[in-house]
Amino acid sequence: MAHEQPKPPQNDPIRAEARALEASIRAIRRAQGKRNPEDCVPGSPERLAIMEAFVRDVGRVLALDMRELEKDDDSDPNGRGSAG
Repeated sequence: MAHEQPKPPQNDPIRAEARALEASIRAIRRAQGKRNPEDCVPGSPERLAIMEAFVRDVGRVLALDMRELEKDDDSDPNGRGSAG
C-alpha cells in the first residue's frame, strides 16, 4: 500500500511563491516569443521539448536568486560574506 503524502494548505506561502514564479516565467517566455507547454498538444514531442526548456528557465531564475542570496549573506562574523 502506497503512503499518500499530505496535501499542503492552499494558503501556504511557499506554494504562493512557487505559483508566482511559474506565472512570471510563463509571462517572460510569452514576451520573448517562446511557447509554453500548454501551447502544444499533450504528449507530443514538441510539448516535451518545451517543458524541458521551461524547466531550464526555472532553474536559471532559481540560480540567479541563489547568487543574490549568497551576495547578501552576512553571516560571517568578519563581514566577508560568501566571497571570503
